[in-house]
Amino acid sequence: MTEMVPLDKLRRRCLPVDEWPEADRLAWEEATLPGDLLDGTVGLAFHWSPQTRRKRRKGYGRWLNFLSTAGLLDPADHLADRITPKRIEAYVEELRSLVQSWTVYGRLEDLRAMATTMAPDRDWDWDWLRQIVRRLEALGRDSRNKFMRMQTAGDIAGWATTEMDCIVAEDRWDKRTLTEYRNALMVGLLIACPTMRLGNLRMIETGQHLVLLTEGYRLDFAASETKTRRPWSIPVPAFLTPYLDLYLSSVRPMLLKENETSRLWLNYKGDPLSKIYDLICKTTERAFGKPINPHLFRDCAATTVALEDPEYIGIAASILGHTDPRTTEEHYIRANSIAAGRKLRKSIDKLKGAHRRPRRKKQTSGETE
Repeated sequence: MTEMVPLDKLRRRCLPVDEWPEADRLAWEEATLPGDLLDGTVGLAFHWSPQTRRKRRKGYGRWLNFLSTAGLLDPADHLADRITPKRIEAYVEELRSLVQSWTVYGRLEDLRAMATTMAPDRDWDWDWLRQIVRRLEALGRDSRNKFMRMQTAGDIAGWATTEMDCIVAEDRWDKRTLTEYRNALMVGLLIACPTMRLGNLRMIETGQHLVLLTEGYRLDFAASETKTRRPWSIPVPAFLTPYLDLYLSSVRPMLLKENETSRLWLNYKGDPLSKIYDLICKTTERAFGKPINPHLFRDCAATTVALEDPEYIGIAASILGHTDPRTTEEHYIRANSIAAGRKLRKSIDKLKGAHRRPRRKKQTSGETE
């Protein structure tokens, strides 16, 4: 007997490319062709990073799923003809019933980017869609209450190291402690190396991206693996070395069991970890009362730099891999409204032990993947 898929789960589905209408699949293939830049045959999406391609592809699949479940997906229709104000209104309404405002904006931005990329020769006025996307972006930014969720880099690193210290002191390695140690280490690594984005954190492989040196560890990523399409290499701060040593020598092998993989982050079954975004949010919500999503770690780091020594705010661009100095300047402006503190590294060193607390006994569901 075929198991029934819950309606809520069905509505959230993103159609994979092999389930798209044939014309849409062909348009996507053409958009990603390498071609020749000089004669103009290169696809408009060819320059997108793998992470961006994956995100846009999923966003477009989410749109097609909405049309399909609503009985509006006619394979014979041109993809641009399917995008009408009335349908977009219904799509936004459905998304709002399922996800947060920022995700609604993201889905519409994915659809706009895919439509203009996959149908570049279509004589179509997309200004109305761009205006909707801009309004959703503004609403999304307001709803995120970024300032209310931000913490200093020292506070985040301090919590992460204290959490791992408490687990080690407990000396009882089971499903809960193994996965909580892993989660705390991910939090510590994100704030200590804010150049790293979620996609980089997820893909880390031992020996390839995480390299053991005589004095500690280094993270290396090729240009094809970064959002800015530039390679970068950054040493992992020394305060994390003993925690990474323990994870690699003891915690990870216990998670790995009999499996074989070079991926750094594993779930309790020994498979590569997939729900890292959710785990980071749940872990930081438990720690600070409000979730800090992976991208917000970059804001926390840059704002901390601006607080510690505003005249050296320029170094934040290098820390975060910014190519536009205006992006870094936003953090300087933000820092002016927050009480000043010490420099990032000094703050981490001093505060990393300031969050001692008793270990909790009750397991929070969803944190032990």
